[in-house]
Amino acid sequence: MLINRIHIFLFSLFFAISYVFGQTHFTVPQNVWRVSIFSSKASGDWIGENGAKEVGQDSILFSDHSDALFGLNSTTFQGTLTELRKENVSTLTSKIEYGFTDKTTVSLEVPYIRNLLVERDWNWKPDFLDEADSSQQTINGLQDYYFSPRRQTFGFGDISLGVKILLMGRPAWSAKGLFSVYGGVMVQFPSSRPLSRYHSADGSHSSQLEEVLLGPGATLWKYSLSGEFYKKSWDRLFNISWAAQIANSSKATLNTPIFFLGISQTNPDSIAEHIGLTYLYKRGTEFRGMISATLDLWPERISLMGNQIWLFKRQDQFISSNPGWDKRMTSHFGYDTEMIQISQSFVLFLNNLDPLKKIGPIPFIVEIGTNLPIFTRNNYSDFHTWIGFTCYFQMW
Repeated sequence: MLINRIHIFLFSLFFAISYVFGQTHFTVPQNVWRVSIFSSKASGDWIGENGAKEVGQDSILFSDHSDALFGLNSTTFQGTLTELRKENVSTLTSKIEYGFTDKTTVSLEVPYIRNLLVERDWNWKPDFLDEADSSQQTINGLQDYYFSPRRQTFGFGDISLGVKILLMGRPAWSAKGLFSVYGGVMVQFPSSRPLSRYHSADGSHSSQLEEVLLGPGATLWKYSLSGEFYKKSWDRLFNISWAAQIANSSKATLNTPIFFLGISQTNPDSIAEHIGLTYLYKRGTEFRGMISATLDLWPERISLMGNQIWLFKRQDQFISSNPGWDKRMTSHFGYDTEMIQISQSFVLFLNNLDPLKKIGPIPFIVEIGTNLPIFTRNNYSDFHTWIGFTCYFQMW
């Protein structure tokens, strides 16, 4: 569902970039565990295809339409409905990495969304001014039934398993060589709570209409190529890192979200009958790129990283019993499931790793970061902040 699905771009972008690309090194030595916890907050407006703060526009026409559920009796109304949306999300992400060998690191990532709040507003513009009062009342009734102005949820997101392998060079943590190149594979499983199937309840409000999704609902296969160039001068380490990733989605059969946009029906039972209770979904292929530079401000103690991130995603595919609904879900005026985003991040690392200088028995890193949107289309233009704690353990 468009209403439930578009915020997923936020999680896909923020988890994959801020946490995967945001580490000081891509891998860890053999038998070393790296355990990280990140607490993040993000908020922003949805930016549509034309750069405006709106989630597209729908042209609505009902002629001589009757629906007892909404008190419509041979009613005619026509106009344009524009949606505006913003979100606030608070997330706690845990990540565990293990050095299987000096060249291979495996990882497990578990996001927990502590709070996701999606707020929507609507602008209705009737085509005939003399029907403004009655059509506005009708639209308000449909909106109140299908789209609550505030939807809030929490729960686990999609769990990811990955492996990263050294292909060339030596890793930066070895303090040898000048560069390294890695290949990686990560699988993101649809482990978050799915959308409930619509059930007719004799006119009562279905629980599905209050739900918000925390994942795309399909398995994502992510393939990456990354590397780093590093040099130490005047006891300061200078590091340039880069990463490229492509993500492909498997097809998934999902429960159909019930709403009146994109189909000439207002009754939920009729909508379910015309679309079907399930549909086939395939998320568009994603391409990501990142380049970053890290400099020791205080040798072995404080480092500063700046990076720029590019994200491009192709259109999603929807296959249901109603081709018109499929087309509207893929794209409509001012909205498209094809998206692009460019952002800039800055991260401050407080390092406690040097065995001769570290405080306490456990090596750790504290990081404080922010991510600023530069260019956004068909996604939330979010301002992100996070704080992370990473510690290292060795087991022989």
